[in-house]
Amino acid sequence: MSNTQIDTIGHAIGFFVLTWLLSNLFKLPAWPLTIALIGYAALSEVAQYSLGFRNGEFKDFVGDTIGILLFMLLKLLWLVYGPANTSCVENQSKSQMKV
Repeated sequence: MSNTQIDTIGHAIGFFVLTWLLSNLFKLPAWPLTIALIGYAALSEVAQYSLGFRNGEFKDFVGDTIGILLFMLLKLLWLVYGPANTSCVENQSKSQMKV
């Protein structure tokens, strides 16, 4: 695994954690948070590119976006299929059996 792959994975992990923190600690809504963080990721890479002594790279932006979207996907799956909803599914299937 090359250093650039490790760097991209690091960006994905970092933005996954940042998304988790903002989503859970501050209870920010999912879609506005997703859009804001993707915008922040883009702006941070443009700013790094403009500085001259840093490297703003598109692959870093892609890694950031993957981290954000992965968290949001996992959160959505948890909300739909997580333990809090298993009783609803069980009750629904029981009521369908009675009919």
